[in-house]
Amino acid sequence: MTESGWQAWELLAGAIGAIRIGPRGGIIGLDLPALLIQAEALGYDQPLLARLLPFAERGMVAGSAKVQTET
Repeated sequence: MTESGWQAWELLAGAIGAIRIGPRGGIIGLDLPALLIQAEALGYDQPLLARLLPFAERGMVAGSAKVQTET
C-alpha cells in the first residue's frame, strides 16, 4: 500500500466519531471536513486525501446498505 493509502486507512480506522449514521443504523456518510482537519493535524497530504476519502465513503455506504438489506 502507498503512503497515502496508509494515511487514508489510519484516518478511517480511527474515524468512529466521523461516521454519519442514519436513523436505521446504517452508514450514510463520513464527516469529510473533520477527517481533513485530522489529516492536517497529522501532517498528511490533504489534497490527495480529499480525492481518496470520497471513494472510501462510497464503499462504506454501499457495504452498510448491503448489510442493511440482508438483515
